[in-house]
Amino acid sequence: MGRVRSLVFEVTQRCDHACLHCYNVWKNERPYPRGELGTAETLDLLDRALEQTGADVVTLSGGEPLLREDLVEIVDHLAGRGRSVVLISNGSRLDEATVDRLVPDLIETFELPLLSAEREIHDRMSGVDGAFDRVTRAIAELKLRGQTVVGVFVATRLNLPGWEETIDLALALGVDGLMFNRFNPGGSGRLHLDLLQAAPGELEAALDIAEQASLRYDFPIACSIAIPPCLVDTGRYTRLSFGFCAAGTERAYPTLDPLGNLRPCNHSPTILGNLRRSGFDGLVAGATLQAFVAARPAFCAGCSLELECRGGCKAAAEACFGSASEMDPFLAAYHRQARRRRTG
Repeated sequence: MGRVRSLVFEVTQRCDHACLHCYNVWKNERPYPRGELGTAETLDLLDRALEQTGADVVTLSGGEPLLREDLVEIVDHLAGRGRSVVLISNGSRLDEATVDRLVPDLIETFELPLLSAEREIHDRMSGVDGAFDRVTRAIAELKLRGQTVVGVFVATRLNLPGWEETIDLALALGVDGLMFNRFNPGGSGRLHLDLLQAAPGELEAALDIAEQASLRYDFPIACSIAIPPCLVDTGRYTRLSFGFCAAGTERAYPTLDPLGNLRPCNHSPTILGNLRRSGFDGLVAGATLQAFVAARPAFCAGCSLELECRGGCKAAAEACFGSASEMDPFLAAYHRQARRRRTG
C-alpha cells in the first residue's frame, strides 16, 4: 500500500452516548484491547505515524474525542505539523466555550451526526435524551464562526422516512454537506439488525431524494459506506459520490486505536500489529492485511461488479459473522434480490 493520504486516530474508547448503530470494534463479541496512552506517549505515537505514513489528513474519532482531556493539545500538535485535522464528534460537548478553544484555524472539518429532523428519533438512535438539541446548537455555534461542518446521517429503518426533512434541516443549519451512510452493523449495532437494517428498496428511494436535493441546491451528499451495486444500482446517480472498500489502496484510511494498534479501517476489528513496536510499511505489507484485501464471499465469484464493490464491507462481515470472507450482512439479508453481472 505504501504511503497514505489519510489516517484515522481513535482518541479514546470512552463515550457519553449509547448509539443503537454504534460500530466501535471494542463492542464486538470478541474481546478487544482497552485503554489509552498518556499525552506524551500519544504525541510520540502520532509523530511516528505521521512520519511513516506520510498522511496529510488525520481524522480524530472515538468513542467521543471530547472526553479526552488533552484533545486540544493533540489537535494543536497535529496542526503544528501542518496536518489537516477532521474531528468526528457526537456534538454534545461542543458548547460555546469548547468551540472557542478548538476553532482558531486548527480543525478543518467537523463531522457531526444529524440523524433526523425529529428530536425523538435522533435521541433514540443516540441513546441519550437531549442529544438532538445539543448537536444542532453545536452546528449553529460552529457555523457562526465560519467553520466547515458535515452532517452525518446513518440510514436505518427508524429515520429513513424523515430523510427529506433531515436534508431540509441540514440546509437550514447551513452545513456544508451531508454523508448518507447506510447502517453498517458492527459493535453494538450488530445487536439491532432487525430494528435498523433497511431494505434495498428503502435505500434506493432515499438515494432518489438525495439526488434530487443535491441537484436542486447544488449540495454535496456522499455515500461513503459501501452499498453493493448488485442490490442498488448506484451507477444511475450522477450527483452523489459512492465509496467502496479502500483497504490496500491509495484511498485507504488505516486506523490507530488509543494504544497504537493498527487496523485496516475504523470498522474492522483486525489488528495488523502495534505501531509503537513495528513499522507501518511492514505491517501493511504483511500477510494479515493481504488476506483481508483478498477476502471475498463465495457468492461474489464470477460477478463483474466484484471489481467495483470488492465484495461489500469486509469489516461488517468480520464483526457479524467472524470472517472477512463471509457476506456483508446487508448482502446476506438480501442476496436473493441481487442482480449479478457475470464476467465473460
